[in-house]
Amino acid sequence: MKKSLIIAGLAASVLLTSSMANAAPQVTPDNDKQPAVEKQLPKKCDKKCEKKQRPSIDERLKLTEEQKKQAHEIRMKGHEQIKPVFDKIKAKKEEIREVAQNTKLSDEQKTKKIDALEIDILKLKQEARKIRMQNTKEFEAILTADQKAEFNKMKEEGRRMHMMKKRHHGPKGPRGFQAPNRPAPQQ
Repeated sequence: MKKSLIIAGLAASVLLTSSMANAAPQVTPDNDKQPAVEKQLPKKCDKKCEKKQRPSIDERLKLTEEQKKQAHEIRMKGHEQIKPVFDKIKAKKEEIREVAQNTKLSDEQKTKKIDALEIDILKLKQEARKIRMQNTKEFEAILTADQKAEFNKMKEEGRRMHMMKKRHHGPKGPRGFQAPNRPAPQQ
């Protein structure tokens, strides 16, 4: 038994030293001081394999300068409207973290508080969605008929991509995570 352990140990040390010798950097004849170790640098893409950037909405819809100006104003107004909603959502999520870490509460109390906060978050997300939909309607109002048709085509492409992503990740979402069933927010 001892002999087999000793032999196995010797064999392992021989393998280890031989693999270390193979992995040692080789010295080039041109420069004895610098080892010629090939670095694993990411390959640079040429123009053929560069990621193609999609044209912006403004470019794809061929907006005029006046339309671009109006669209920018609509976006800024929407940003101002939606920012407080996102801040509230962020605060609610922080409250959930605090409740979850609170050691003074029982599991039942934590669950009740977290459920109430998650319902509040759902309401806030619905509010944000309404703001986005209103901004989209305002944006569509400045478009010509041809631009509206192209914009609807873009929205449909986005929906298809969203559905493909959903199918790819399955009903549980990415990494198999499925949020617990929560009641729908009351309106």
